[in-house]
Amino acid sequence: MAITVNPAAFFDVTIGVTLVGLAVTASLFGVSTAQALWYYKTYPRDRRFIKLLVGAIWGFDALHLLLYIATMWTYLVQKQVQALGPTTLPWESSAQLLCNACAIVTIQLFYTYRIWTLSKSQTLAAMLAIVVLGDFALALTLFVKTILTDDVQDFIGLTNFDVALSSVTAIADVLLSGTLVILLALSRTGSAGANRLINKLVLYTINTGLLTSVFAIFALVAVIVLPTTAIYVMFYYIGTRLYSVSLLATLNARASLRIQAERIGHVSLPRLSSVSISRKSSGWARSDPLPRDVVVAIQHDEGPVFEDERVKEEYRRRYGAGGEELPSEVDESASSFGQWEPVKAAQSRSDVGVPRC
Repeated sequence: MAITVNPAAFFDVTIGVTLVGLAVTASLFGVSTAQALWYYKTYPRDRRFIKLLVGAIWGFDALHLLLYIATMWTYLVQKQVQALGPTTLPWESSAQLLCNACAIVTIQLFYTYRIWTLSKSQTLAAMLAIVVLGDFALALTLFVKTILTDDVQDFIGLTNFDVALSSVTAIADVLLSGTLVILLALSRTGSAGANRLINKLVLYTINTGLLTSVFAIFALVAVIVLPTTAIYVMFYYIGTRLYSVSLLATLNARASLRIQAERIGHVSLPRLSSVSISRKSSGWARSDPLPRDVVVAIQHDEGPVFEDERVKEEYRRRYGAGGEELPSEVDESASSFGQWEPVKAAQSRSDVGVPRC
């Protein structure tokens, strides 16, 4: 049964929610711009494709915001929504769908690539890529059909495509986040310090993945429950901006994660930059660029590592910092300064893969 809609009522509701969506997406664009600037300032030696990825994502965000503003200008200034006014959709409105689809597929394919580098499973990566590309194909189909619509009634008739797109987007998001969480959980080792870092990465992955998944589900529910309005568009647009913010936040978090990784001992991080950095007893040293399949290694050759400087001084006072043999572990109850960082002797190291940084 075809869905009929009053154009005046459609625009009355749609303009309100899209104005709210414009305010939110503009705010998120400011966040992503700040993150992009911070990224280029903090990671000047990152691999070129990562730099291009960040630039492309920011470009998609900027283009979408311009199209969003142009759409609202058309409705509110040029056409002035009236019951007898024009009911056609401006091309800028349809172009936003294509812009968002390009941003989402770029980010999802990057996450798929990271899953492949972590799991080394071509089958798993191929299955995820099929879902991601299927989502992109649906978005392109909806874009073409939207361009060909003549009025609001035809646009509402595309509800089935909207439902399919929102469903596949939510499924792809949940699959990517869930796979990363599982792979991270399987990376746990016997080192308590390493496990704490991995747990933090798992929690971070869940939080960022949950945020985008929730908005994808909101868009799906809105298009099913309220098919005669464009409320779902607001959730779809905001969700796309959250994709960008989450990706940039993940890339910018690597510096702090490497600092925490140093405290563990020897930690291997996926190589996103073109240099290998080692901290040894003689100080910091930068080596020549390594092949692409080599990871950045952060090493400690200085014995025990502590989170608290006071605990470190107490340890040195009790056991000495010279040639004495250092114990392999420290009892937490031996200090009144709080929790000791689990310690290993200088001759003992652990390798911990930290994939999501």
